[in-house]
Amino acid sequence: MQQHTRRKPMTGGGKATRLPTICDLPVPPAPPGANFSDAQQQRWDELFASAVAWLWGEAELGLVAAYVHLEAQLFDGSGTAATIREIKSLADSLGLSPASRARMGYEIGDDDGQ
Repeated sequence: MQQHTRRKPMTGGGKATRLPTICDLPVPPAPPGANFSDAQQQRWDELFASAVAWLWGEAELGLVAAYVHLEAQLFDGSGTAATIREIKSLADSLGLSPASRARMGYEIGDDDGQ
């Protein structure tokens, strides 16, 4: 089985490196101790199918797991202002927002929107 490892994304003619719109690598297992609920596992799977997953290697698995757990805390009402700050920080580090991808030099899709 192919591991989820960082791969060089496709490049377009512009300044930013273009990422494919989906990541078709196998979804890696969650780190030991993550103990995801079904909803959290679904979110993990969604994140690793997203375009930005091309940017993540083994080193980012813990960060993605932390993001999934913190996001769940926010949605179940147990999150705090500190939770929100940490989610924003992790999202920025992982390239989950358009602004963070732009700072990292990446964009999603090609000129045809794919």
